[in-house]
Amino acid sequence: MSAPVIVPVIMSGGAGTRLWPLSRRAKPKQMHALFGEKSLLQETLNRVPSDAGFAAPIVICAEAHVTDIHQQLRAIGVTAAHIIAEPVPRNTAPCAAVAAHAVAAQFGPDALVLLLAADHFVADPIAFRATIITGAKSAKGGHIVTFGPKPTRPETGYGYLLAGADIGNGAFKLDKFVEKPNMATAKSWLADGRYLWNAGIFLFRADVMLAQIHELRPAIAHAAKLAWQQALHEADHILLERSAFAACPAQSVDTAVMESTQLGAVIPLDVGWSDVGSWPSIYELSAKDTHENACAGPVITIDSHNCLVRSDGLRIAVVGMDEVAVIATDAAVLVMPFSQAQKVREVVEQLDESER
Repeated sequence: MSAPVIVPVIMSGGAGTRLWPLSRRAKPKQMHALFGEKSLLQETLNRVPSDAGFAAPIVICAEAHVTDIHQQLRAIGVTAAHIIAEPVPRNTAPCAAVAAHAVAAQFGPDALVLLLAADHFVADPIAFRATIITGAKSAKGGHIVTFGPKPTRPETGYGYLLAGADIGNGAFKLDKFVEKPNMATAKSWLADGRYLWNAGIFLFRADVMLAQIHELRPAIAHAAKLAWQQALHEADHILLERSAFAACPAQSVDTAVMESTQLGAVIPLDVGWSDVGSWPSIYELSAKDTHENACAGPVITIDSHNCLVRSDGLRIAVVGMDEVAVIATDAAVLVMPFSQAQKVREVVEQLDESER
């Protein structure tokens, strides 16, 4: 039996508000190089190359980012099968439906869609690819496969997946999606061993996802199909039909499909995954000096330890600090203790539209 076609579909519509002031609407976090020379988007694309058996990728992004997406792809020599532009943000379920339509049209209804966020970090891309190939067996058989990183700590910032009975090919029945827990619950789930983090990575046959969305969320199915069928095909991208896509209910794949489907399967993912969702997570993944400070740009630290200090150009001096983040761009400066990282979103909510 020949290997199934796996089409990576990269979702690049997130705003990354928890990484303000670096991540902003005009240039969200996936467009930034946080751990080297390549942006998170470029690293995501390099994780699923054609020479490893993957088809040409599809990138789904905000309409305003089409030019930047093209530039980022050209810089790493990647040619996309399509760049699909969303006229308005509508979360990941409409994105999955559009992806399934696009893949079915070009590669066939039984081709596999690998739905990936553009802004995640993976330490071991070889192991990542091997796990995806393992999951292809279950996805080809009609399961909607998700991949759950094994928890390394009691994390309250992630949703969780409960793995059930072994269904073969390295996969387990997906018993349920669980919302973000409190600390006591997170500790008990870590000790339990059956719970995995929800990384938001999905692998499915195009026709299976379209059928499930049609059955479970017909309003999303109808609007997404209309937006795809009436899309405007420009020279360098496809623009989804504005009014149809704007009318599409905004729901995640988790809520719209995975919480209700009987086809869910989960495969443990042991690849050093992070959603890079906060400044403390950037600190954890960054190289550090002898005082455990992670610094980038023109930075001086004195008597400071366990700090994250980044500057795009402004000279920063940090004296006598511990476990703080100091982030400076050409537009704004953020100073906070790591313990308050979740409040960055509150800062963004208080900004004028032009500052977001």
